[in-house]
Amino acid sequence: MSASDLPPGWGGPSQHSDNGFYTPQEGIGRPMWIYAGFWWRVWAFIIDSVILSVVDGVLGFFMLPDLKVEWEETPIPDASGQTMDVVDIASFVQPETASVLIPHIHAGNWHLPSLFLALLPALYFIFFESSSFRATPGKRLCRLEVTTTRGRQISIGRATVRFLVKAFISFPFFYIGVLMVAFTRHKQALHDLIADTLVIRSETAQVVTFEPRS
Repeated sequence: MSASDLPPGWGGPSQHSDNGFYTPQEGIGRPMWIYAGFWWRVWAFIIDSVILSVVDGVLGFFMLPDLKVEWEETPIPDASGQTMDVVDIASFVQPETASVLIPHIHAGNWHLPSLFLALLPALYFIFFESSSFRATPGKRLCRLEVTTTRGRQISIGRATVRFLVKAFISFPFFYIGVLMVAFTRHKQALHDLIADTLVIRSETAQVVTFEPRS
């Protein structure tokens, strides 16, 4: 990528003269990247959160095992060690023959389904953002995409680093890493700075260059 293809503020040539009067040059202007602002990224994250919640609920309904409750009768202390059926207790209860019902909850194998559901957000963000789609469904609906600082598709490794920093640093520490989007020059969060990525509008604007009037 040549210097003229770099996003604005990244070392590309200046588009203006020192003179205060300009006239547009003929032809189509070069494309300019538009960085995704803080609120666009917030709306995209909310949409992704809703999608993940729905998918998590549906998968959990089919994948997680059913819980079974079995009731076991245990004699009350000092009741002569006798037990009674529930029907008998309802019809005729005497202190020396009463018993206590203790619930026992039984579940099947829940470890693997629970692990998969816990990893679902990571799989969602990593694979969508590293794919040719370049964005999660929430970002795509907001017309955003994640790229390298050179405008290329990010790798799975870079997407993994980006997600881990976001999940364990940017969000937990009072969202400081996320709020950086509103104050950094290129609208980068902490996870963008560490992973060397950008979030830009998927549709770039055409910038017309100007030259001084004679």
